[in-house]
Amino acid sequence: MTLCLTALLLLAAYLFWRFPQLRKTWYLPKRKGFVALMYHHVGVLEDPQEEQYPFTVRPDMLERQILFLKAGGYTPVSLAELDAARKAGKSSVQKPVMLTFDDGYQDNYTNLFPLLKKYNVPAVIFLITDRVGTPGYMTWEQIKEMKDSGLAEFGSHTRSHRRLRSLPDEEIVKELRESKQILEEKLGSPVTALCYPFGAGGFDKRVRPQVFKAGYIFDFSTKKGVNPWPWQGKSTLRRAFPRGGETLFDYQLQLTRGQSKL
Repeated sequence: MTLCLTALLLLAAYLFWRFPQLRKTWYLPKRKGFVALMYHHVGVLEDPQEEQYPFTVRPDMLERQILFLKAGGYTPVSLAELDAARKAGKSSVQKPVMLTFDDGYQDNYTNLFPLLKKYNVPAVIFLITDRVGTPGYMTWEQIKEMKDSGLAEFGSHTRSHRRLRSLPDEEIVKELRESKQILEEKLGSPVTALCYPFGAGGFDKRVRPQVFKAGYIFDFSTKKGVNPWPWQGKSTLRRAFPRGGETLFDYQLQLTRGQSKL
C-alpha cells in the first residue's frame, strides 16, 4: 500500500512538472465573494523573461478582461461601495470585483485611464507619494484629472515603498501617516485605503494595528484568494493577481478561485 501511494505521488509530481497546465487551479472548488484584482503596469512587453513582464498586462488584454467581467455579470465596485457594504453588513451587489493598481505608474494614465472612461469602470490606484512626478510615474495633475473623472480612487502605498515590518515603530507611523496626509492635501478628500508594499511579506501583527490607528479603513495585501462579502476587516483584503501573458481561462480562475495556479 505504501509503495503504491509513493508511486502515485511520484507520478503526480512528474505530471505537474511535465505539463504546466495541470498546475492551474481548475480542480479547486469555486468560491463566491468579493474579488480584488491586483495589477501594476498596463503596457506592452514582448519578452517573458523581462522582470516586469508578470506585472504588465497588455491594454488589449485588459480590455478583454473588462468585457469578460461585463459579460459574466460581475459588478466593479469602488471603495465607497465597499465601505457601504461593510457598514450595512449586507449588500445587494452581485459578483463584486475591484480593479486595483499598485505604485502609480505613468501607464496607468496613458493606457488604463482611456479604458476606464470607455467602459465606465472604476479603479483604485495605490500611490507611493515620494515617487509621484518622478520618471515613470504619474504627476499630481494627471492623478487629479483621474480623480475628478469619478472613475479613479486613490489609496496609499506608503511614502517610500519600504517593507513596513522591517522598520522601527516610528518609521512605520511616518510611512503610514505622512503618505495619507500628503494624498489628502493634494486630492482634497479622505484616503481610506492602504496597500502594503511587498504584499503578504510586508506586514505582521505589529504593523497592521498601526494602519487603523493612522485612520485607514481598508488594508490590501497580496495574499491570494476571494474575500467575504461584505468584508468586515477580520483579515487583510486578499487579491487575485492576473499576470502578464495569462489567458482568459486564467482570468476566470482568478475570479472563481482567487488564483490561477499554485
